[in-house]
Amino acid sequence: MILGGRYMGKRDYAVRLYGAFPAVYDLEHDSPDIMAGPGLVLNLHAGVKSLMTRGIDPAGYFAGMIGTLRECVITCDEISGGIIPADGFARKWRDETGRLCQYLAGKADIVDRVFAGLALRLKG
Repeated sequence: MILGGRYMGKRDYAVRLYGAFPAVYDLEHDSPDIMAGPGLVLNLHAGVKSLMTRGIDPAGYFAGMIGTLRECVITCDEISGGIIPADGFARKWRDETGRLCQYLAGKADIVDRVFAGLALRLKG
């Protein structure tokens, strides 16, 4: 799992660390339903939002996919910093994403944070 701000080098770091991936699942543009095997999962936070807008519980969804996700490198933007959104959905989205990241980090073998292209190992 690789966490960090938007455009901080998470994807490039993943490729430097692990090499080419058999598949890339970009949840900013694709539904989480496309994740079918080993690969690089980009933009977990966007996948959470996509599921929430469809009325699907993200925690339950990703917990059900844990077998597939164990074969993936997951990236997620840090979205919990800054001003708390006034919009109730945006607040819930931030909360759900944060809880999901905690869950997945607990299951992950390695967790890194990337800032300005530099990585800090948090776990593993």
